[in-house]
Amino acid sequence: MAERIMLEGFKPFIGKHCETTALKRVLDYHGLSLSEEMLFGLSGGIGFIYWYVKMMPSPFVGGRGAKGADFPTNICRRIGAGVTISETSSSKKGYEELKALLGAGEAAVVYGDMAYLPYFAIPEVTHFGGHVFVVFGLDEARDEVYIYDRGRNPVTVSIADLARARGSKFPPFPPKHRLLKISYPSAVADLGSGIKESIRECCQGMLKPPIKNIGLAGMEKWSKLVVKWPDQFKGINLLGALINGFIYIETGGTGGSAFRSMYARFLEEASSVIDQPALREVAEMMRESAKVWSEIASGLMPDSRPNLKRMRELMWEKDRLFEEQGPGALVAMRQINVELDNLMGQAVKDLEKTPEFLSDVQPSIVKCLQIERKAFEALSTII
Repeated sequence: MAERIMLEGFKPFIGKHCETTALKRVLDYHGLSLSEEMLFGLSGGIGFIYWYVKMMPSPFVGGRGAKGADFPTNICRRIGAGVTISETSSSKKGYEELKALLGAGEAAVVYGDMAYLPYFAIPEVTHFGGHVFVVFGLDEARDEVYIYDRGRNPVTVSIADLARARGSKFPPFPPKHRLLKISYPSAVADLGSGIKESIRECCQGMLKPPIKNIGLAGMEKWSKLVVKWPDQFKGINLLGALINGFIYIETGGTGGSAFRSMYARFLEEASSVIDQPALREVAEMMRESAKVWSEIASGLMPDSRPNLKRMRELMWEKDRLFEEQGPGALVAMRQINVELDNLMGQAVKDLEKTPEFLSDVQPSIVKCLQIERKAFEALSTII
């Protein structure tokens, strides 16, 4: 018999990062209200990674700290919640676990491949299985699953689409029908120790990374490599490096500026919680860094190259449409995709002329590195 389960009472808001948005939604539902920035800071905060291996068409430039399962478990532990992470290779079992959680009156924080979630309107080859969202209902007779993602309003997908997204085997981060089973406390734990622990963890990752692709060492490495991109990557792969760099910094669920704006707000909030005014000074450094990160992102798709500039503008507009989720958003996003596709060929042709603008990006990365070194050295003495 077809079932219908629908949970009510979720507060609409636009989220910044997928995992913190999802956790905030379910915590708010339980009356445990924390800012998304506080949740992000408690995860371990910001970081940096420059990752490239020969099988990749272009490098990955990431700005988040904690990786994988550490991210949600750090947050839950530091606010006094319990969490277990369920995984299975069985689509049937994954669906049954999801239904059981909904049936028990709990929304499900689940992982899935963005390429199989139609409301993103992204090419199916653009696989990313580490995306996180909230399932708060389903209607089997109507073949609808009800989802809150980062957008203000809910969206729906078919049961088959959800199964494909949750069961995707594509790298990176195949989701394996992963979902979080959270034991919610009656009240948020004292945040002081968690804030201090998370800041120390963030400082360690940036100042003393285990390998040279990570932390401040990774930023320094990137500053030297970015001017070599035209020799290392050709044609569509060079364009991919530029586009991905922009997305990873600005529109890819980072809150803008490679998570630095979110972390600045966390530090400011944390300064009041633990009565440490000096954190506000570091927050100002992070705001300065955030501005430079946005300069870097724009520099990768500069005004001096009209096709790249137009693509940058379209990606900002598509991100706005996704976040607002207003009437006609999906149609408008698909129309943007058509224009982006039409610009690709000319943009690749334009890159046959040496992209001298990368020489302007390099000093911005160095400037950012200098600001963040000063900020993290200060943080490590304060906490």
